[in-house]
Amino acid sequence: MTEDGQFLRHKIPVGRLEIGDEIVIERQYSYEPKVSWVARFAVAAAVIVVVAVGSVLSVKYISQYHAARGTAMVAEEVVEEKAIVEEALPVEEGAEEPALAMEAEQEETIIYKSESVHSLEEGTTVEEYIEDIIFSYKVSGERNLSVRLENSSSTGSFNGTFNLVMLLSDGSVARTITIPLEDFEPGDIHEESFPLEAGETDFGLEVTESIN
Repeated sequence: MTEDGQFLRHKIPVGRLEIGDEIVIERQYSYEPKVSWVARFAVAAAVIVVVAVGSVLSVKYISQYHAARGTAMVAEEVVEEKAIVEEALPVEEGAEEPALAMEAEQEETIIYKSESVHSLEEGTTVEEYIEDIIFSYKVSGERNLSVRLENSSSTGSFNGTFNLVMLLSDGSVARTITIPLEDFEPGDIHEESFPLEAGETDFGLEVTESIN
């Protein structure tokens, strides 16, 4: 269809153009193509359908927008009322305020994560330094894992956790052994043994430290 409303027929390769694309037809038509009343009626009907559908969608969108906005306003009012009530309630003697309680909680940060796994083969003995902590372990013939931790620092204590992620032969996690250390002073030694479960062949090591 041309800009002045004429319908022209022109052959184009399949798949080259899409609806809405514009093309230039160099051939000059010496006659005005006839448009049947059926075609005019179809165009008019299509316009009416587009307008009707657009109106329905617009009304639906506006209704949903107002409903959602109303819900958000109600929720905001409830939160504000709850905050006012909490401020008005007396604080029990000896109880910490929420903000102070959050500050008192300790945060755990990962300071070490092994890039490779540690073998649990019988007779294996390993020792490595993680920050100022000497981590060592050995596997006995009774399928027993003995872990030894020593604080080699001369100044600071350690507060954190050693996590041993026990793995099966296919690499899946069987369980996690947690060794918490609190106020682990310089020169302190912690030794602990764990029986190995069936199928456990390796373990990964992750160390976290508590920060006040």
